[in-house]
Amino acid sequence: MNNTTDLGSYYDLTFFGKINASISHELKNNMAIISEAAGLLQDLTEMAVKGQNIELEMLKACSEDIIEEIQRGFAIIKQMNAFSHSVDDPVKKVNLSDVINLMVALSKFLSFASKVRFDPVEEAAPIVLTCPWRLQNLIYQALVYAFESVGPDGEIQVSLQPQKDGSARITFSGLGTKSARTFPVDQTRKIAASINAEIGMTGDSQVLDILVPQCIESMC
Repeated sequence: MNNTTDLGSYYDLTFFGKINASISHELKNNMAIISEAAGLLQDLTEMAVKGQNIELEMLKACSEDIIEEIQRGFAIIKQMNAFSHSVDDPVKKVNLSDVINLMVALSKFLSFASKVRFDPVEEAAPIVLTCPWRLQNLIYQALVYAFESVGPDGEIQVSLQPQKDGSARITFSGLGTKSARTFPVDQTRKIAASINAEIGMTGDSQVLDILVPQCIESMC
């Protein structure tokens, strides 16, 4: 990899791999719970066939667990599909609230994920012309750093504020000091630069901002 394009492609593939690994892990947990409930349901059925008394509440609990996990599995697959289709168009108009919500949902699969409170905008959510894939990567990296900074028992706040010039500011606040690394690293700056986004951090590192332009400079 001797040029910027190759380097960017490597970072894109790394991001793709991390997201898919976390999704597959979550689906594995999902299937494990269904398998366990189904196994118990089978045991109860065999007990009933042998004429043993079984509690209907146990049957009901097993059925409810399976239904709940199936619904959760469908939700995960829907998120996976949305993420996968983000590469369909290299540049397109996207709803920033939708992008943030998707990245928050996918980042919650991380074992060290913190609580996230996303404050929706009061008016219509900003629409920007950008590279969806790179924007998702940027937001995800910010969330990962935020989680590291407060720990799994902490909570961060994410807000979205439209700007007068058509751009939008995504703010991550309530950050802590537990992360052992600085942010952003060079590769994250390159991702931001590729879509003309700007990353800012307050002096006390408690607030992180991402300013997303209304459109990529070359497309305006």
